[in-house]
Amino acid sequence: MSSVYTLQSNNRTKTFVIITLFILLTTLVGYVAALYFNNYSFALIAFAVSLIQSSVAYFWGDKVALASTGAREVSFEEAPQIHTLVENLSKIADIPKPKVYISPDPAANAFACGRDPKHASICLNQGILDLLDKNELEGVIAHELSHVKNRDTLVMTITMVLTSVISFIVDNIFRFSFFGFGGRDDRESNRSPWIYVLYIVVIIAAPLLALIMQLAISRSREYLADATAVTFTRYPDGLISALEKLYSQKIPSAYQSTAMSSLYIAPPKKSKGAFMQNLFSTHPTIEERVSKLRGE
Repeated sequence: MSSVYTLQSNNRTKTFVIITLFILLTTLVGYVAALYFNNYSFALIAFAVSLIQSSVAYFWGDKVALASTGAREVSFEEAPQIHTLVENLSKIADIPKPKVYISPDPAANAFACGRDPKHASICLNQGILDLLDKNELEGVIAHELSHVKNRDTLVMTITMVLTSVISFIVDNIFRFSFFGFGGRDDRESNRSPWIYVLYIVVIIAAPLLALIMQLAISRSREYLADATAVTFTRYPDGLISALEKLYSQKIPSAYQSTAMSSLYIAPPKKSKGAFMQNLFSTHPTIEERVSKLRGE
C-alpha cells in the first residue's frame, strides 16, 4: 500500500514540475519572439496563456482529450458488457468506477484520462471493440484502470494538453515570422545577430523538448500498468494477446493528434510519418512488453 502512496505522491510532484516547465518554456518562447519582433507584448501574452492553459489542463484536460477523439459517454444499457467489466475491475482495483466513453475511431486503441480516480474516464475506440474478444478487452480495461489507480492519468493528461499548446504557439509564431507580421520595423537593422540565432534555436527546440517530455513520462508507466493489470485479471495471456493485435493493426487513427499518442495503450497507427513515429515512439516495443509480462 505504501508503494501506491509513494507512486501517487511522485506523480503529483511530476505534475507540478511539468506545469512549471511548461510555464517557463512558453514564457521563454514568448520572450524570444518579443525580442525578434520588437514587441514585448508577446512575452506577456505567452505568460498569460501558459497560466490559463495550465489551469485548463488540470481541471478540464480529460474533456479536451475526449473531445479530440469524438468520444461520447455511453450508458449501461448501450454497452452492458463493457460497463460490467469496468465495474468488476474497478472493485478489484479499489477505485471508483470511471465514466465509460466510446470513440468512433476505427483504429483499435483505448486510453484513460482525468486528474484523479474520482474524476476519471476510460475511452475505447470502436476499432478495439470490433477487434478484441472478451478476455482481451478485459486486459485492456485493466491496463487503463491501472493508470487511473496509479494517478498516471493526471500526469499524462496534463502533458498531452500542454505539449499540444506548445506546438500550437510555436507554429503560429513561425507563421508570423514567415509572413512578416508581428510589428517588425526599422529597428530590426540594429538588432544583434544573436537574436536571430536564439529565435531559430527556440522555434526548433521547443517542440522537441515537448516531445522529450512526453517520452519521459510514458514508457515506464506502460510497463507498470501492464504488470498491475495482470494482478487485477490474473490472466496475462489476455493482455498479451490484446497487445499483439493492437501493435499489428493496419488501420490508421482517424484523429491525427501527436499529443494524444502517449495516452493510448498502444502507439496509434498514422497514415503518414511511420519512420518518425517509430523513431520517437512514446511506447515500448511489443517485444519488450510481452517479454516483461511473461517474466522473461
